[in-house]
Amino acid sequence: MKILILTQEENLYLPNSFAQVCRAYPADIACIVAAPAMSTHGGPIKGFFRHLRLFGFKGTAIMACRVVRAKWLNLNHKTAEHGPFHSIAAVARTFGIPYHAIGSVNTDLAPILDKFVPELLISISCPQIIGKAIRQRLPRGCINVHGAPLPRYRGLMPAFWALKYNEAVTAVTVHDLSDKLDNGSILAQREVAISPGDTWDSLVRKTKAAGAELLVEVIRQIQDGREQRRPNLDEQATYFSFPTAADRRAFVKSGRCFF
Repeated sequence: MKILILTQEENLYLPNSFAQVCRAYPADIACIVAAPAMSTHGGPIKGFFRHLRLFGFKGTAIMACRVVRAKWLNLNHKTAEHGPFHSIAAVARTFGIPYHAIGSVNTDLAPILDKFVPELLISISCPQIIGKAIRQRLPRGCINVHGAPLPRYRGLMPAFWALKYNEAVTAVTVHDLSDKLDNGSILAQREVAISPGDTWDSLVRKTKAAGAELLVEVIRQIQDGREQRRPNLDEQATYFSFPTAADRRAFVKSGRCFF
């Protein structure tokens, strides 16, 4: 089964969990395609200020230093198959998988589909909505990994919202892509415990790792024709957008930290 993975150009949270999937299926992944990380926020400048308002000056400085360090390591260290990895491109290069960086998923992906003819598309933190014209070209479907217990916590920044509302447990969910965000049928779900000391940073790392492990299992089920689906019920859903300044204040006041 030929697989195309659609993701984003990100250096901190995705590469090592992403490598788990590539390590499990190096011969099946036909291509990795990455969209700009800030494309969901209207571009890099708007995205930077949006995150500055969320993380504050200290948190943004921490994030910026980590990104710079990761990019330096990516340029100056040869990565072995066991990692650690500091970019999606490095993962692709290590496992010998073709890599393409694109601007718009719905505009730029079509010729890549023509070239590689994948059967299954997997979205891992893709920052753009994948249109029906793209989705209907994949005979085995299009699936996504979401870091929340769907149908609850649909939308953006699920780790933030789970911490803000003092959840003891969250989850990762593999689901079908559909016309609406995070409302496709559920293929699998796995709980992720939230400890009292978890930060936004640590919980994102937990959910990315758990999501990769679950995805490895779901791919095998699809290959074997054993996948099962259950409804992702709208009447049980909650949806959250990007946190506002008031949400940030409530998050900090509750004693939670970003880093």
